[in-house]
Amino acid sequence: MNAVGPLTISEALRSASQRLAQAEVDAPRATAQILLAHLLGKDRTFLITHARDVLDPAVWDRFQQWVEQRAAGVPVQYLTGHQEFYGLDFLVTPDVLIPRPETELIVEEVLNRHHRPDPLIIDVGTGSGCLAVTLAVHLPQARIIALDISTAALKVARQNAQRHGVDHRIGWLVSDLLAALIDRTVGGGADFIVANPPYVSTAEFHRLPREVRDHEPRLALLAGPDGLIVHRRLLQESQRCLRPGGYLIMEIGYGQCQSLTRIIDPSRWEVEKVARDLQGIERTFVLRWRGGNG
Repeated sequence: MNAVGPLTISEALRSASQRLAQAEVDAPRATAQILLAHLLGKDRTFLITHARDVLDPAVWDRFQQWVEQRAAGVPVQYLTGHQEFYGLDFLVTPDVLIPRPETELIVEEVLNRHHRPDPLIIDVGTGSGCLAVTLAVHLPQARIIALDISTAALKVARQNAQRHGVDHRIGWLVSDLLAALIDRTVGGGADFIVANPPYVSTAEFHRLPREVRDHEPRLALLAGPDGLIVHRRLLQESQRCLRPGGYLIMEIGYGQCQSLTRIIDPSRWEVEKVARDLQGIERTFVLRWRGGNG
């Protein structure tokens, strides 16, 4: 982006699109539009209808900085600080995983199964709070506990809860998975435990897109040699926090369905459903706890 101002919106977008294309960024023009629209506080239609407007020099300078950062692999969401999830706007920072559409399946599976007027839901590894906050919004009587080992992530999650008016209905705890709740009385046991745990294997990590590998928190991604180390712990720890008949609903990675199925004890867990995402990938395990000694 060697152009000098003052530039019109059209010229700025052309220059940015060329730079992003050179860096092999997907959808370079759409990316440029998203970034500039956010800086201007407008939508992308505004950019079209005001294509000849001259940009303020300060906006142009900031836009150039963002384009260079995106060209270097920084995700758009970390630049704008926002990501939509289940129709709600969430703040995101490099301290949290960027919410993804496939994780919305967890919300749908809970909403399809809640039968009690005030279910107790535990969100393990809440990150941005996208699951806890979305469920609190859609289930006004639900009691929700959100856990994360990262205090920085919990801070982001609480900001999102405050923005959507549900902070007072969510309990927040620093916890390594369910450790902070094990051996405590949790309202007679949870109705749901939900989690989008780390599931990237050590071997897979270097093959991730640079946007993910170099910028999203490794703590929320890496899960040992086979990518299932966290799932194993969840299967064990959830037994001590769920009520009989309660559900553990968790996301898995590509190709992990058979491996996870092999480590599930059918005498303790009923695999009620494995939901596929929009690409047809087995993505969300819905497990029903049969009860017994955890």
